[in-house]
Amino acid sequence: MKNKLLIGSLIAIILIVFLISSVSADTKTNDDTTVQTLSKGGLTINYPSNWGYSQATSNYSIMSISKLDSIDSAGIGQVNINFEKKPIEGEFNSFVNTTYKSMEYDSSFNLVSSGNSVIGDRQALEYVYTSNNNGIEREHKAVWFEKGGQAYVLLYSAPLDQFESNLYVFDYILSDIQIT
Repeated sequence: MKNKLLIGSLIAIILIVFLISSVSADTKTNDDTTVQTLSKGGLTINYPSNWGYSQATSNYSIMSISKLDSIDSAGIGQVNINFEKKPIEGEFNSFVNTTYKSMEYDSSFNLVSSGNSVIGDRQALEYVYTSNNNGIEREHKAVWFEKGGQAYVLLYSAPLDQFESNLYVFDYILSDIQIT
């Protein structure tokens, strides 16, 4: 009886040690990512340290961040979030909707969904679409809001096979952004 109790105790201790080491290993990998802050053009964002400031291809860009392991030799991230500001021509909703209306006539774009959203305390418009540029298929999620006669857009873009797995960063930024 003592031997069975001793063996049972040893097995329990081994299992506890194994479980503790597994939890510690998982926690350690998560500690490697820290939160970074970037503030520019009236926007302040927090984002994970495995993302960084990158070059944007848009003339309207305020700032752009990209997943660090997706930045190419030109400094442009293939998985990125671009923050843009454009002067509004006319009424805000019409201005934004006109941007996407032109996609109907361009076969390299496919509008997946559109609708209303909220960013901070502001009403926003959201568009999800795919694009095909030189055989590279990408998915995009754009969230637009108005501030001071300007149209702001936060645009997340990634290759189709990386879109869903990185979307959480964009969603976090949308929930945490500070608009000043």
